[in-house]
Amino acid sequence: MRHDGGGGAGSFLAGFLLGGAVGAGIALLRAPRSGEKTRRMIQERARELQEQAKMTAEEARTQAQQVGTQLSESAKRVQQKAQETAEEARTEAKHVGEQVSESAKQVQKKAKQTAKEAKSEAKDVSEEVSESARRMRKS
Repeated sequence: MRHDGGGGAGSFLAGFLLGGAVGAGIALLRAPRSGEKTRRMIQERARELQEQAKMTAEEARTQAQQVGTQLSESAKRVQQKAQETAEEARTEAKHVGEQVSESAKQVQKKAKQTAKEAKSEAKDVSEEVSESARRMRKS
């Protein structure tokens, strides 16, 4: 996108009109024509300048509309991308949460199994110690 540096079409148009007016004034002072011819020439030049000013203003308006449309479209694309990214992040977070939950369940299940095995082994060792103690008493 081009940036004209502050003034834009309004400054151009003002300069254009001022230049036209100065040019017309100089032509009046320097022209070796009759007053009638000079007035007609000035009127003709004024019409030309007015037409050029209208065309320049219309071009500026068209360009402003195009820039506005482009900005609007860009904003919509950015908003859409942000929404997509947020949805992807939510989906990923949900997936990670499910994985963590499943891992926690597996760890809990393994811990219960290990505790059950340890209890069973402790019982077996206790029974063996009791049996050994009985044998020692009998002997």
